Amino acid sequence: MLPTALLVTAALTAISVWSTSGGIEADLMARAKNALADVGVTGGQVSFSGRDASLSGFPPDKAAQAMDAIQRLDGVRTVEISGDTTPPAGPVTTSGEPSSPPPQTAPSSPPPSPTPARPTDKAGFQAEIDRLLAATPITFEPDGIELTPDGERGATEIAKLLTGAPENLRFRITGQVATGSDKKLALNRAKAVERFLERNGAPRAQVFSTERKNSDGTGGEGRRVDITVEQR
Repeated sequence: MLPTALLVTAALTAISVWSTSGGIEADLMARAKNALADVGVTGGQVSFSGRDASLSGFPPDKAAQAMDAIQRLDGVRTVEISGDTTPPAGPVTTSGEPSSPPPQTAPSSPPPSPTPARPTDKAGFQAEIDRLLAATPITFEPDGIELTPDGERGATEIAKLLTGAPENLRFRITGQVATGSDKKLALNRAKAVERFLERNGAPRAQVFSTERKNSDGTGGEGRRVDITVEQR
């Protein structure tokens, strides 16, 4: 048989271990309740077996937050949770509520349309000039050689096209006049456009002016110029 002294020592040791374990559990329990209260999690229960925590009864949208709060406590070894712990769809915020869905990324804008290839021959330049003049004709104020705002825009686009044109091409500017006007006004309008183009980069030696009387220029369509490409 074991000596009485050994039995007493073993009993005292067991009491000490039980007392220490109970003190640890009580301390962890108190701190766990405070931790849950700090993050606003309620509606569940926490129990400890030594340093191992067991959670139960927490709503699904609070379960993950409750586990995280308990795991952060010093001295906690493991955390288990029972019950329906499937969280709602979407990430959970620090308040335990589902966060708003991520903002939808705006669709990227379509790539810009490719710039038309620069013409290199007579036919190509004539086609592009005709297209530009149809979109924005070079027009004038009534009975004068002053370009309208639209006329200036049209002439600017033409000047950009003619800049750097092949040296074997010439560009004949023909002035138009409304019914009853004279050829001198038509020529002056052509010269005004010639000077405008040269100021804006068109090759001086490749642009020249002529006049033409227009007998059907009603409604203002006679107050314009035409541009013809010629081969030198």
